[in-house]
Amino acid sequence: MNKAELRQKFESIACLQDNDIKLEEAALVIAAETQPSFDIPAFIKHFDELADRFEHVYDKNTALGISISSLIDFIHSEEGFGGNEKDYYDLDNSYLNRVLETRTGIPITLALVHIALGSRLNIPVAGINFPGHFLVKYGDKPNELIVDPFSGRILSEPDCGTLLKQLAGPNAVLKPQYLEIARNKDILIRVLDNLKKIFWQEKSWDRSKSCIERQILLKPEHEEFLIQLGAVYEMQGNLPLAQLTYTNLLQDSSDANLKQLASKRLLAMQGNSATVH
Repeated sequence: MNKAELRQKFESIACLQDNDIKLEEAALVIAAETQPSFDIPAFIKHFDELADRFEHVYDKNTALGISISSLIDFIHSEEGFGGNEKDYYDLDNSYLNRVLETRTGIPITLALVHIALGSRLNIPVAGINFPGHFLVKYGDKPNELIVDPFSGRILSEPDCGTLLKQLAGPNAVLKPQYLEIARNKDILIRVLDNLKKIFWQEKSWDRSKSCIERQILLKPEHEEFLIQLGAVYEMQGNLPLAQLTYTNLLQDSSDANLKQLASKRLLAMQGNSATVH
């Protein structure tokens, strides 16, 4: 598929009900838009093959069905998936196709591997939008397990509290909402956030804009993405589009903070224009 076809495909995914979204397919479509062409169905088939291989390696005829710990062991020990500790911010870590090829990634892309295999093996696996480090939850209460997909380590609630303090500082307090199951669209928003941050640092404005546009497709009600879009237009030197974006936000938004940001950007642009002239 070319870029236009990939964007059209993503638009169709964004229109789906949250539970109908196949995360691995959506993540591969995201990856394909900013990479040389690759065969998305082939990578989806790779997940099918991994699930088949798991069923051949592990005995599923136990009283509780397939063992959760066996799947975690299969992913991290048998197949060698794990976190890229040497180069955490390597772009490949955020592309699901490259994670499948290299067996290394960051928490959220490795979580997608857990979720994709869980869905094929009828094991309940869900993402957790933990601050700063995506996690996965296996099973249902009261027997649920929280797993760090970066390391494959099973975490207790105190472990999660310790992890939060490492990420957010010694005064951070673990809150119940930090361990809630993430919706599929929120997971894709976070995948795009990671890519957007890398592209922004690289000053790759077209690719940054591509991420923001897809986030808007997923959550059009999240107007903060429009502020970001306006900022990208400014960076690209497209001041008329930036001005239009901020003006529309001022007129249409009910969020006072966002309106204030848009107003500040418009004033700054006017000031810069006055300086130039």
